Amino acid sequence: MMHNMPMHPSLGPHEYKELSLMLANKKPLALFYTDSEMPEEFTPHLASGRLHCTQFARQFMFKDEPHEIVYSIISHAPNTPNVQRLIEVIKMTFTVGFSVPLEREIGQLLGYDDADIEYYIQRLSRSI
Repeated sequence: MMHNMPMHPSLGPHEYKELSLMLANKKPLALFYTDSEMPEEFTPHLASGRLHCTQFARQFMFKDEPHEIVYSIISHAPNTPNVQRLIEVIKMTFTVGFSVPLEREIGQLLGYDDADIEYYIQRLSRSI
């Protein structure tokens, strides 16, 4: 007899599955940034208009050198309100730093399950 055990939440349950989840309409948004570049498999879907990319950048100084992080948000439609909200929330984290409510909202906007969001927040809280 098989038991239906709940899956253990993880820090990156969507990693390497973003495109298939988005194409199946199981993920509303995907987020990539300079250090975590968008996989090339997204390119034909962006070129065809099936998916859309909104980018914004953050410039900052690190060790007296200018740096930039470019964020790419992939969505199903252009001008999706949740894209603008995700940009706003990410920008808030630049000012306030780690914030449980903001991290929770980012996770929700990206389509993560509540258990995965809470697991991520707990892990991140311990490392700060």
